[in-house]
Amino acid sequence: MEQRLTLPLVAFALVVASPAAPAEGGPLYSYDPPLTPELRARLQAANAEAGAQVFERKCSTCHDGAKDGKPSKGPNLWNVFDRKAATFTDFKYSDAMRASGHTWTYATLDYYLSDTERAVPGKTMDLAGLRSAKMRADLLVYLRTLNDTPPALP
Repeated sequence: MEQRLTLPLVAFALVVASPAAPAEGGPLYSYDPPLTPELRARLQAANAEAGAQVFERKCSTCHDGAKDGKPSKGPNLWNVFDRKAATFTDFKYSDAMRASGHTWTYATLDYYLSDTERAVPGKTMDLAGLRSAKMRADLLVYLRTLNDTPPALP
C-alpha cells in the first residue's frame, strides 16, 4: 500500500514543482511584443488604401488623423508611430493607458489592436480589437502615412 501512495504523490510533486511555460502576451506594461517574421510579411503585403477604409469604418468616429487634427473621444493619431502611449497633448487618457508605459511601434500597435483589453486592461477605448490580421496590417500601413516622417516598413 505504501508504494501505491508514493507513486501518485511523486507524480503530483512533479506536476506542482514543474515551472509553467512562460505566457506569451499580457499587458503592455509588462510585455514587449516582438516584430515577428509573420508580422513583417503581413506589413509588406498590406494595402494602405484598404487601411484607409478600415480607419474610416473603425477608427474615425473617435480618432482624427489629420496633422492639425484635434482630439475627440480618442487622441489624434497623426505621428502615432514612435510616440509614447498617453502623451498626445490636450487629451485625457485613462489611468490604464497612462500606466502602460509602451511606445507605439508596428508590433505594439498590432498587438494592441488584436485585443485591446488584453494589451491595456482597464482602457476606455470602445474597440475590443480587430480579429483580422490582414485588416490590422492594412490599417498599420495606412497609419504610417499619417506621420511627418513615415517609419520604414520592416
